[in-house]
This record gives sequence, C-alpha cells and structure tokens, in this order.
Amino acid sequence: MSPENAILLDKHKDILSFRDLTPGTVATYVSYMTSFIDWVETNHPGLSLKEISWGTIREYIRYLKGPRNLANRSINPHLAQLHDFWYYVLHKEWDKREVPYLKFDVHLPLVPTREQVKTIIDSIENPKHKAEIVLLYSSGIRISELIRLRCKDIRRANHQIYVSTSKNRQDRYAILAENAIPVLIDYVKSSYRGAKPDDWLFPGQKVGSHISDQSVYMTFVRQAAACGYADEGFNLHSLRHAFALHLYDKGYDLMSIKEALGHKSLNSTLVYVTLGIGNGRSVTSPYDFS
Repeated sequence: MSPENAILLDKHKDILSFRDLTPGTVATYVSYMTSFIDWVETNHPGLSLKEISWGTIREYIRYLKGPRNLANRSINPHLAQLHDFWYYVLHKEWDKREVPYLKFDVHLPLVPTREQVKTIIDSIENPKHKAEIVLLYSSGIRISELIRLRCKDIRRANHQIYVSTSKNRQDRYAILAENAIPVLIDYVKSSYRGAKPDDWLFPGQKVGSHISDQSVYMTFVRQAAACGYADEGFNLHSLRHAFALHLYDKGYDLMSIKEALGHKSLNSTLVYVTLGIGNGRSVTSPYDFS
C-alpha cells in the first residue's frame, strides 16, 4: 500500500475508533477499506483516492458482485464504509444517485422445532458443550454474548443472566431457565470446580481466554449432523430464532419477546409474526370458516 493511502487508511481507522466502535467492528470495517484500496492500486496504479470517479467505484462494486461473488446484502456494508471514508476522511459528499445501495432479497430464517432442539441437546454428552447449547436456546442470547459471560453473570436466585454491553451497546438481563440450572451445575461440578465469580463461564484453551464462537459452532453443527439434521441449514443463530418463535407459538406477545431478545426495535421482532403465521397459529384460513 502506498504511503499516501496508508495515511488515509490510518485516519479512517482513527475516526472509527473515535466513534467508540468495538475493536472487532473497527477491524472489520478497516478490512473493507483495505480491500478497496488494494483493488484500486492493482487495477488503477497511480490513481489517487482523492481523484476516484463514481465510475471507478461502480467498477469495484461489480468486482465484488462478480469475481468476489458477494451477495448484495454483503456488499452494502462495503458501500457504507466507502460512504464514511468519503465523508469523514476525504471530506467529500457521497452521491447516492451515482452509487446507490443495492437491493437484496430477505429470506425467512430456518428454525428448528422444539423436538429437533431437544434431540440435539439430548445427544450432547460433554457437560460443557451441553451447557453452551442449552443456554443459547433457553435464554435466546447471541453467541457473541454467550462466549463473554462470566460466572457471576448467572443470577440463579433471580433466574436471570446478566448480559454486559450487548450488540445494542446496552446492558440487559436474559432469562435463566429453571431447566438450564441443573445442566450448568453438572457442567461446573464435572469440569469447572475451581471457577471464581470473575472467571469466564466458558473458558478457552489459552489461559485467561474465553471459548471462541467457532468452537461452539462446530459443536452445534456436529451434533445437528449426528441427529440427521445436516441438510436443514441450521446454525447457532437458529437457536435464538427458535427461542423467539417457540415463545410466540405459546402465545407470548411481541413486546415480551422483544424484551427477552434484547431487540432495540420492534421491527426486528416482527419476523416471528410471519413465521408464526406459517405455523398456523395466528390466523385461520377463510376456506375453513364455517
């Protein structure tokens, strides 16, 4: 990377850090801009970032759609970073008429049934792995929240899980299911007797580290396949969807589900209405009217 472009990229990173984004988010956004700069230097050597035309940017987007084979939904975050780079670093206005955000299809999530979830959980013999999957489903927390739980975050007396600085940048409480408690107790007694309140609930292999999301993912995928669900398309987030949809199927209102999930907007929760209608709970077909 040229010295001039390296300076501009460092300024972009500094702005992202100044906005108090998480280190992981900063790293992801910087990688988007690094990819763009590398492409420019390879395909348009000597071209200053300050002089790039809208046509060149559209050429890059076509590269992401073509050789990179990215979906429109995945390309839009790249566009968002180009927009911010133009505005905050180059101090230039972004013209959405020249480079608009891309339209994308929205697909309904694949959600396992209660029976499928139970089958997967019952098939897990390792106490630690079982506790991980049980907490994901029974509380509806995100995998990013699960791996950062500390032992003291399990509030057994109140049936709560304290989630610190969730995706929406706010602390919240999630549900600690009654049936999840003996699973956690079994895990601690069998594998984690020396745990202290400030220790990670699920430690990683390195001293002082927490378990990785990839490790939990591999556990889930392996067990789902062993139960005959390899082709169902389930992933870890499917457990969060299952938590919400199964509550909706039981008659819980959307506001309660929204709070349980820690959604910032009710719009994020509305997908479970669509899924619930598909399950036949919300409406009766007029063809069945007497």
